Amino acid sequence: MVFDLHLILLPVFGFLIGAFVTTIGGGGGVFYVPVLTLFFDISTQLAVATSLAAVLPTTIMGALSHHRLGHVNIRLGLIFGIGGIAGTLFGAYMANKIPSILLRKIFGIFLLIMTVPMIINALNRRKKSYKKNDNVKLTGYKTFLGSFFGVVSGTMAGLFGISGTPPVTAGLYIFGLPAVAVVGTSLFVLTFNAVSGLSGYYLLGQFNLTLIILLGGGGALGAFIAPYIVKRINEETIERIYAPLLVSLNLIISFAMIF
Repeated sequence: MVFDLHLILLPVFGFLIGAFVTTIGGGGGVFYVPVLTLFFDISTQLAVATSLAAVLPTTIMGALSHHRLGHVNIRLGLIFGIGGIAGTLFGAYMANKIPSILLRKIFGIFLLIMTVPMIINALNRRKKSYKKNDNVKLTGYKTFLGSFFGVVSGTMAGLFGISGTPPVTAGLYIFGLPAVAVVGTSLFVLTFNAVSGLSGYYLLGQFNLTLIILLGGGGALGAFIAPYIVKRINEETIERIYAPLLVSLNLIISFAMIF
């Protein structure tokens, strides 16, 4: 278990991760699990459950902060989020059916393929004739596509205990939302994943309130502050650096899962 001295560092890690992922869009699950297992010697099962619990206050606080700034597309977020609930339940079920290594490779390949339309979309944004779309017109096809990205995101959360950020941010970006709206809406969507996943792991008895409060509390504080820092940065600057950063992170995660 965790030493008392180490407990002091948990909210620090939580704050740094919460601030970072709220800036780029995400819940932090992909960072929480490695931190808990590598630095605090927590079992993988408990780390996954704690990660999902810590993601929840991070996503809630981040989404609320971004919503106040007008960066959340509620309608589109609900479509992704409902798909995420279904995906989380499916992922939790499949976790016991398919070898973990095979699943990681499958998702790694999927993320790699999904990066291609993101790159194309990013190149289109650089053209002067291209206009970013705050109000996406939800046709039947786009509703299905948004739900699909949500299901994939939720499945990742259910299988690996991560927030499922890459499919959500990729999907929202491909839909044409501005970078700041991708960040804010993704946090709203990931709240659905965190609630569904945490409920499942709570029923399995993987729950440590002390770890959750310290890590999640620090993450929530970082998530609350970060959007106001982003607000001070020129939106064109964010738009310019967001795509390369998002594509790079997707590539790193996909290759890590494949190999």
